[in-house]
Amino acid sequence: MKRKLLSAFILIIGSSVLLLSCKEKIQKKNGLRVIAFNSIKVSKDPYTIEKMIPLETREDNLLKEFLLLRANDKGFFILDKEKNDAIHHFDTNGNYLGRILEIGEGPEMLPNINDFIATDRGLEILIGKGDQSEIWVYDHELSLAQKIALDYLAFTFSKLPNGNYALCGGYNKPIVMHRLVISDPEGNKVEELFPNEYSNDLLPVGEHNFNSSNSDLYYHEFYNSTLFELKGEGLSPRYELDMGKYRIPDEYWDLDWMQGFELISKNGFAFPSHFFETEDRAFFGVNVQADMQLVNHQLILDKKTGEIKRLITSNGNNPVFYQLAGLFDEHLIFIAQAKDVLTFESKAMEKQDLNIEAQDNPVLVFVKF
Repeated sequence: MKRKLLSAFILIIGSSVLLLSCKEKIQKKNGLRVIAFNSIKVSKDPYTIEKMIPLETREDNLLKEFLLLRANDKGFFILDKEKNDAIHHFDTNGNYLGRILEIGEGPEMLPNINDFIATDRGLEILIGKGDQSEIWVYDHELSLAQKIALDYLAFTFSKLPNGNYALCGGYNKPIVMHRLVISDPEGNKVEELFPNEYSNDLLPVGEHNFNSSNSDLYYHEFYNSTLFELKGEGLSPRYELDMGKYRIPDEYWDLDWMQGFELISKNGFAFPSHFFETEDRAFFGVNVQADMQLVNHQLILDKKTGEIKRLITSNGNNPVFYQLAGLFDEHLIFIAQAKDVLTFESKAMEKQDLNIEAQDNPVLVFVKF
């Protein structure tokens, strides 16, 4: 009897320790769940790869490292951010279908591409025009269906389920006085959020602030540790990232840009790179600039158990999982360089039967979320 009671007591204690260890990872502050990303144990097990799709390589379609990828049922659409000259279209098997929506001064060409999204109807392109923007809407046949004028200079955008647009101009005072603007489908401002109220002007930060999951839309900012969900009825705070020693200090905002950058570079600094969630899981990406290198911390929260998995990636560490394109059909898609795929060792690689060379175009790596 005593032995049974002792065993039960040990079981209760063990369960309590497990629950406490989960709770330590997620505290609450002002009603928000706080993720202390740098205190979470790093997982030694990389993601489990479900499939890989090499992007066909031709002499006229060589892609560099920094790519913006969108997808719909017509395939994958990629903008090479270094060349920034056209969108490349690949089918769902990675076969190359050609360059589309080229940038230039000729007829039917675009003046520039700040950002773009793929919808179930086609592509929508964010164009910069001085201190304003336009959205050019194309159908699946790439016919220009509509131009939407916006009285706002946005660097990135996305679309809400109700048809409104979420536009981000970032920390670009005095050109934009609000970092986030909601516009209706005709281009009229519905709401202005996050006023740029800091003392000095800052250079705009090149980032993509929106992530989507199914029909849900999520928002993060470079200098903001709070992560948000965007709905038709407004903005909802979801989590807080505790940056710890990599937090940007308050005095940063009283300095000019160069002085401020020198300040935060001494100790290193962290900023959100991704955030989205489903019913069961949440994904957090945190970039850390320190010791002359940029690394990306990727955290997956199991919302049912409270357990968090963390993986650290960089160009030299787990590079196959360094560049996350987003969540598509319940899969995380990473854009991996062919040379990194060839040197990656895993059981999944043995099943892929990839016919690639080190200098080829990147490979799309699919991981179950």
